[in-house]
Amino acid sequence: MEALREITPFLHRSARLDLKAVSLTHVLGLTGSKDGILLLAQCVELLDNLVGLTEDESEPVRKDAVLALVNLSAEEEAAGALVKQLAHKLVPLGYAAILDENSKLSDPWSMVLCNITRPEHLVEAVLEELLKIEHSIEKLTTCFTRISYNKQKGHLNYLGPLFSNLSQSKRGRDIFCDQTTGLLSRIVPFVHHEASIVRRGGAVGVLKNVCFDSTVHDWLLSDGVDVLPFILLPLAGPEEFDDETNDKLPVELQYLGPDKRREEDPDVRKMLVESLAQLCATRRGREYLRARGTYEILRELHKFECGTEGGDARVLAACENVVDVLIRTETEIGEDNLKTLEIPDDVLTKIEALNKESD
Repeated sequence: MEALREITPFLHRSARLDLKAVSLTHVLGLTGSKDGILLLAQCVELLDNLVGLTEDESEPVRKDAVLALVNLSAEEEAAGALVKQLAHKLVPLGYAAILDENSKLSDPWSMVLCNITRPEHLVEAVLEELLKIEHSIEKLTTCFTRISYNKQKGHLNYLGPLFSNLSQSKRGRDIFCDQTTGLLSRIVPFVHHEASIVRRGGAVGVLKNVCFDSTVHDWLLSDGVDVLPFILLPLAGPEEFDDETNDKLPVELQYLGPDKRREEDPDVRKMLVESLAQLCATRRGREYLRARGTYEILRELHKFECGTEGGDARVLAACENVVDVLIRTETEIGEDNLKTLEIPDDVLTKIEALNKESD
């Protein structure tokens, strides 16, 4: 700790370049281990200077400073220290770098913002800083949806999980479900983005999170947004259906052909199935899903998850949960909105334990 205090002044922007470079190399090395990160997280002045170095005149210094922040923010304790002490500096700097189409550091900055929003308890503080910037989420969405936005070969894929993280909070979900901005309709097409699992998984994460709010289910399933094809298409494989079943399916899923590939990542498949589970919360949602061939798609997915080539036990369990609801009649279910159903504490504890085992 004493050694870190000694080098802290050398990490200030006003320090000599050679001293900054040597000290920053030492800090970057420490961020390679959890113990090193936890040690650095206790040095607020050092963290402050490190954030300041992201605006240094030297490009190598700026790069190493941001990379150190990427590593630091990957650990929850350090992410918490950064947000608690420096969110007012960190968030605007990251946002500006991402918006700058000529920035060479837009990707690591998007990773920093993604990391500091991963812990749910930090989301509100980061969102608060973002919302101080006019139309910030809309502008970040523009960066995300324009594949070649960054002119320095930055991909900005980590904006996907950033959006997913922000949608963990009620306020974040409300922003993405704002019908006047159309943000959700711009993001959900990326659930099919084959070039990047990070971008694809982020879009699916947003979709899953907004489905938690049953008050927007009617809108999500309406023609204006119509999220069901975006959920079902990645879960579908090359299976053939008869004409009667194809007529039930959304147009996007009809007669897919033998070359159709199912989503290969089990975590993404699990999130998609969990989105369906949320949409099953209301009677109207369940009836809508049944009428559009959701059961038939899940039936084939179930066969795939039972197999030895690519099947996953967690996805299988999630799939069975949804199928169990869809195959019941509404009389058997007996509740319009399952989210309003009160579950005894002992039963809830058992359910939570089973969910942890499946994860």
